[in-house]
Amino acid sequence: MWDKKEIGNHYSKYFRMVNVNTEELRKVAYKLRYSVFHEEYGYHNLGNSLNNMEIDEYDEYSLHSLLFHKPSNQAIGYIRLIPQTEKHCKSLPIEKYYSDSFDFKNTGLDKMPGINTGELSRMAIISSFRQRLSDGADRDNEYRKDLTYSYKRFPINYLPMSLMLSAMCFAFRENLEYGFAMIEPRFAVLLKHLGVQFDQIGKPVECFGIRAPYVFYRENTFKNLKPEFRILFDTISSELAESNINNTIHSNAS
Repeated sequence: MWDKKEIGNHYSKYFRMVNVNTEELRKVAYKLRYSVFHEEYGYHNLGNSLNNMEIDEYDEYSLHSLLFHKPSNQAIGYIRLIPQTEKHCKSLPIEKYYSDSFDFKNTGLDKMPGINTGELSRMAIISSFRQRLSDGADRDNEYRKDLTYSYKRFPINYLPMSLMLSAMCFAFRENLEYGFAMIEPRFAVLLKHLGVQFDQIGKPVECFGIRAPYVFYRENTFKNLKPEFRILFDTISSELAESNINNTIHSNAS
């Protein structure tokens, strides 16, 4: 078992979360999405592609986060939170992609909230930070080696949790009580193990891979965070709150 400060120290040494609040950063985000979803997974019907960027109708008012690898200054992860508020009352994507009725019997809900909720969407991490070199056929790719060997891997891959925490920071900022998402059931098991509080509200279906609908609880997750992830949450919250980001965009923004 690791000390409660170890994850925070490791994260601060190798990574930083960036609030995507400029046009330049949006291009980085959309290109990362295109690289993962269109080129790697082949989800060509996801969003609209233009100039190697993946964009959809929710992006204009969504809250976007990019996870950067400090040694290479490379954007390696992304997530967005789509708010549904009085200002933005458009239906959430989950209502379009999940055609069956939602099952709220194990939740505190009886229907989809009209406002003050949101959807966690488009979580992506580039392949070199999802797998070890020995996991894939491209183990000799020099670019992948450069990224992988430029930081010391932690005993657990906490990067997905880092992205979840960034979306949770935005949920607090926008006063969104619930968050919905279509995610892979095996990924849900990982998130629950790391302390994310949620309920499954429907059966798995084909939705760019096999995914099921879930409702996440912002307040309960925060209250039940393990000490090491509470430290990580505080760090990421401070990073996202920075109003003046001094960031040198990696070449993948060009």
